Amino acid sequence: MKTEVTAEKIMQKLQEQVNRQFANLEEEMIRLIKEELSAIANNKNFTIKKFREVSDFWDDDDIYPFQGYYEFRFTLLSKCEDKIQEFVYRLLIDSVEELGIDEVRAYLVKQGSADEAEEMDIDDIGFELRHLLDHEIDDIVSDLLDDFGNYEISFLMSNQENSFQQLYKQTQKPDHLDFFNHYVENWLFEKKESIKKRLKEKNGEAILTDSFAVGTLFPLEEVKEKLVQTFFDTIDNERLLRILKYAETEISDDFKTRFQAIRTIQQTSIWKMYETIIDKELETWLDKAKKEVISLYDDWLKVCDLLSQSLSDGSSPNEIIMILDKLRNYLSFIKKADKKRRSEEEYDTILSKIECIYIEMLNKKYQCSIKWNPHKKKRWLKTWFTEIEEVEQSFLHSKGFNDHLKKLSKHIFENPLSLTNQYRNKKYIIHVGPTNSGKTYDSLQRLLQDKKGMYLAPLRLLALEKFEEMNHHGIKCALVTGEERKTIDGSTHISATVEAANLTDEFEVVVIDECQMLSDETRGSAWVKAIIGVKAKEIHLIVAPYAANFIQTLLNYHQFEFEVVEHERTTPLIWEEDPFHFPRDLKKGDALIVFSKRKVLNIAALLVKKGHKVSVLYGSMPPETRRKQVKQFRTGLTDVLVATDAIGMGLNLPIRRVIFMESEKFDGQTIRTLKAEEVQQIAGRAGRKGIYDEGFVNATKNRKKIKQLLQARVAPIEYSFLPISNESMKRFPYESFDLFKRAWGFYQKELKGTPYKVHDLSEQERKVAVLEKALHEMDMELSLWKKLSFCSIPFSIEESFLVDCWLTMVKEYLLDRKINMPLVFTSTDTIDELEKSYKKLMLYTSFAYSQSLSFDEDAVFLLKEEISEKIFEVLSKNLTSYMKKCSICGEVLPWDFPYPHCDHCHRCMYDDRYDYF
Repeated sequence: MKTEVTAEKIMQKLQEQVNRQFANLEEEMIRLIKEELSAIANNKNFTIKKFREVSDFWDDDDIYPFQGYYEFRFTLLSKCEDKIQEFVYRLLIDSVEELGIDEVRAYLVKQGSADEAEEMDIDDIGFELRHLLDHEIDDIVSDLLDDFGNYEISFLMSNQENSFQQLYKQTQKPDHLDFFNHYVENWLFEKKESIKKRLKEKNGEAILTDSFAVGTLFPLEEVKEKLVQTFFDTIDNERLLRILKYAETEISDDFKTRFQAIRTIQQTSIWKMYETIIDKELETWLDKAKKEVISLYDDWLKVCDLLSQSLSDGSSPNEIIMILDKLRNYLSFIKKADKKRRSEEEYDTILSKIECIYIEMLNKKYQCSIKWNPHKKKRWLKTWFTEIEEVEQSFLHSKGFNDHLKKLSKHIFENPLSLTNQYRNKKYIIHVGPTNSGKTYDSLQRLLQDKKGMYLAPLRLLALEKFEEMNHHGIKCALVTGEERKTIDGSTHISATVEAANLTDEFEVVVIDECQMLSDETRGSAWVKAIIGVKAKEIHLIVAPYAANFIQTLLNYHQFEFEVVEHERTTPLIWEEDPFHFPRDLKKGDALIVFSKRKVLNIAALLVKKGHKVSVLYGSMPPETRRKQVKQFRTGLTDVLVATDAIGMGLNLPIRRVIFMESEKFDGQTIRTLKAEEVQQIAGRAGRKGIYDEGFVNATKNRKKIKQLLQARVAPIEYSFLPISNESMKRFPYESFDLFKRAWGFYQKELKGTPYKVHDLSEQERKVAVLEKALHEMDMELSLWKKLSFCSIPFSIEESFLVDCWLTMVKEYLLDRKINMPLVFTSTDTIDELEKSYKKLMLYTSFAYSQSLSFDEDAVFLLKEEISEKIFEVLSKNLTSYMKKCSICGEVLPWDFPYPHCDHCHRCMYDDRYDYF
């Protein structure tokens, strides 16, 4: 039974989400703070420390760690708040999904959104909730901001006394003028306010009471600096220093503070003269401001009269828009004053005429005939003086335009049945079985027997492996991936990644591996496109048991014939009841599983140091290097394998036992417990058929949970993701990705009763946003179709160096219709730098292939081989350098030690600090 959603339940769910995701936000905030500090630190080193650890030290508000700190802190807190607002809104959307979209819609209806709630998508619902629960959500944001606002800065001064002692000494004695400058600025503001009251006149009073108006015409910071300099120009610094010295010598030692120094200065004749100078300067400044404001308002009235005349004369919409643009550029206090001057009737008359013009213009622009509710029009356009551009956004999010997008989506996006090509003479063989059951082997044997065939792999490494195997068996086979092409004269077979599937030519046999991947929201549509669209008489689908029923449902929906072949695992998989002790219990044929490259290298380095022969595998390793590491393990040159879950996808390795060193992984968004299908896929690699009679599984952490997941029933797949065709992208009539995304989301209703869902476009959205910002800076425009073609090039948007490389290639292509090979490093001994260079080359080839550009493929191939060989060399000779060590003293730490410092260094750091206080 569905439960009723209330404001309290929404906020409770949101707070739960915040608590769960707090660690991720903290990581983002610390990264932001470090970036901001780096921008002002120059050559100084900074470390973020919790405020509570140094709260006693910062009791005096006058004490600040560096000049310009207050301005820096204000900017930093603003950026922190923006980041937190974005974080909370994202979690609000997640909360809506957990509570149920329909249930939240029902809540919105009760709150007065009955007209539109049923038509809202999840983003609209989130926006409406953010408005309705504004105060409650702001409280969460404020609490988070208070938390992260309590991160302070500690200067690390190597080879000097304690940094806090240094800072304390610097702030105690007023031996420079910076503090005085800051005091003068505050005093000036108070002085300005008192003088302004004396300058008020009847015709200028309403304008001059708005301090923002004066501050906008004459930026206060600039004025303060000018006036402070005026004072300092009248005297010399030496004389001021004598005054400060007087404050030091004449006042008791217990009161040597800045406050006392300022009070002493205020008693001098210099200060009295200073006040006279400032009074005169401020009077001149404010008098000038008043005259300019009145002149500006007179200009405004002339433009308003021109608008009224144009509306009466029936001028063209473009002429009226130009006048409105002029009005929009006036300062806000001018517009506020004008609203007070006009009567309500006069104001409504002008708005009604403007409404008609904008409705006509927007309907023409978007090729539709939307009618707005008059009441809502007035609400949307009531701020036409200040934010006229928001009218268009209101139009695009109106119920009428949403209905228009829904109708449009039916014509833009293909019906799922259109995926079924005209090639009907084909039969599917579904191979179902667990890992190591021989289903892939049997399928490939059938592929090798026919005259023309294709193998489709989930990974480039597997495509490369099958490419070499087929050529080794005397079958001429070509390799096709998004990053690489290898042509063989007279080739009859193709080995490719799923995304690079050939859907044009006809084949005798096609084998598609890891078909359960069609439920993956990021890549699943590529499997659907290949499974349904490939042209072959015989198509072999290799499927995990939990996906078998859905594959049959999918083929029935498209009315294809199929048969199911069951495969049984011949080597039993046994859970070891005795705990595994690392590294004491390590044996030949063991595979240790962790879930990050850093931990793979940490463990491998530790084992090599202890005399073990080790191979390593992780996701970002170049395929050529990975192939050599696999070969070492297969041929017995190494005894132990340390790997991430990269081994779970199709790699056949002589593994006797799989040991899970961790039970959690970071999935790109959060750290979570492993899923049953992940545990079973990885564990299934143990007990290689033909090498071992049994396979074993063990774990070092959360053993009970790993055992449960190993034996658990995996939930069956319920749907796959519909691909978007290039033709659909080209048919979309607007150049807005936001509208394209919304239309795609609306198409979900058309998929009711089908085995499909629309897939998420968040990654494309992030790439488009980055690309549009770069195009704006270049003063260039592109069609949405062309933007999406650039954004379809595979690379990780999370890796900034690849984003920069991609944008450089886009610019080169747009200017010269060619791209240059990126700068790469092949001689460094740093694995990270070598892998970055390899990824740049992959991006370069992917970009060239996607835009049909020619390039020196041989040169790229040689560079990739050189980089891969160098990485293999580093892993073979210098692996011990990747042992986890204390970042201060260099002591070797356990691979899973959670902190960057050893316990001894940690105690020394904090003991020294508290001893001082």
